[in-house]
Amino acid sequence: MHDKSGIAEFAHGLTELGYGIWSSGSTLKLLRQAEVDAEEVPDSAPLASEVIKALSGGAAAVEKPFLVAANLYPIAKIVRQDAFSLDELPDYLDVSNSAVIRAAARSFRDTAVVCDPADYGPVLDALREFGGLPEERLRALAAKAWGYCAYYDATVAQYLSPSAAAALPPELSMALKKVCGLAYGENRHQRASFYSLSGARPWGLNAASIIQGFPLNLNHYLDLDCAFELAAEFEEPACAVVKHRSPCAVACAAGPAEAFRAAFRADPRGAFGGTAAFNRPVDAEAAQAISGELVESVIAPEYSKEALEILRLREDLRITSMPSALLSAGEAGIYKVSGGLLIEESDSVTEPPAPRIAARRKPSAIEYASLSLAWRAAKHARTYAVALAQGQATVAIGSGQPSTLDSFRLAAMKAKEKHPIIDPHDPVVMAADAPLPLNTLAEALNFGVKAVMQPGGWVEDAACVALCDSKGAAMVFTGLRHVRH
Repeated sequence: MHDKSGIAEFAHGLTELGYGIWSSGSTLKLLRQAEVDAEEVPDSAPLASEVIKALSGGAAAVEKPFLVAANLYPIAKIVRQDAFSLDELPDYLDVSNSAVIRAAARSFRDTAVVCDPADYGPVLDALREFGGLPEERLRALAAKAWGYCAYYDATVAQYLSPSAAAALPPELSMALKKVCGLAYGENRHQRASFYSLSGARPWGLNAASIIQGFPLNLNHYLDLDCAFELAAEFEEPACAVVKHRSPCAVACAAGPAEAFRAAFRADPRGAFGGTAAFNRPVDAEAAQAISGELVESVIAPEYSKEALEILRLREDLRITSMPSALLSAGEAGIYKVSGGLLIEESDSVTEPPAPRIAARRKPSAIEYASLSLAWRAAKHARTYAVALAQGQATVAIGSGQPSTLDSFRLAAMKAKEKHPIIDPHDPVVMAADAPLPLNTLAEALNFGVKAVMQPGGWVEDAACVALCDSKGAAMVFTGLRHVRH
């Protein structure tokens, strides 16, 4: 038994009810130091046969209906430490107590198994009031014990094969640990909680610190994740603004304040009440910019003291910090469907692996930098996504439509509302997450787009290249689509 908190008080309570106490190892030593009349487990202890075969490090109460209290070494906390090595793993695996818990849970009809110290008090109260535990309670304790062991085993399996989900094996065990309860799910009538993968090193939202603000709901976490993942795509200072898990805008600049202003200016209506994410610490200048606009949440690696003083004046602003701006490379994408789960590798590609200049005119350096930004924005938007960009900021993003043409028209409409006259200083470029048909490209070039980045691989690719050549536009094929439903 690793967690001995409350075990002496539990044992005292059991002896007062007429139970005899049997234990071994360090647990026995602790009980005797607490003046509990406990005996060491011999081979002929009066226990259920399944339990006596396994018992070595737990505590058992007999002479009444059998009761076994045992818990396991917190392997999840150990394996996620940077200094932990594979060679150390066997020394921390708690085989004996795992067998004790399983054996007791197997005999749940006449054996109560308690693996959580939080259950000591309720179990004692029930024994005092009723003299025993009803079958429903015994089954609930056994179910909790089996879940506890399954979580332990899955943690070990995940550590031995950290990319098991991405490898898509025939059988997959995932151990999840509750991080916190949420205010509500997608809607207020839905309950929700946040779980992290057991043993995962704390760098993502499972390790985020909520500095200020009302409790987060499921939608807040989805927006925080989308916004921070998009901002983390860039090496230069960047700000991404997201609402309802759809990127509104993204901008890069010399510092976080300028990046925020550019992103909010790109889509002020969409960004209103959204989530702003930064890949750099937020300083006082950035905090002043944020406080001047209505955003609901902000997330960044850290905040200066002065920045927090400014942001805290907005009591309704949710302020969250992340330990690092790492992308979730190697993680799995999981989708629920009726009857099961769909699992895929995470789309962690941050640059087109082999871009190909398809049209005669090559994009200029300015155009290619804008294309790269637009390509990342489209990657994190809902399919079919089209992102228009100028300089180092998006002009408009259209996404979540049944066709690229619909998405482009949405983006063009938003761009015209905000920019009736497009600044000719920098060319407008476009990136798409899926292959472009000719009609979408034609409308984009007529709108004024000068360079396009798209996956290619469509039957109209040759016609699209010919159209770009006739208009003097540049076209880059990435050979890689980023569909995101």
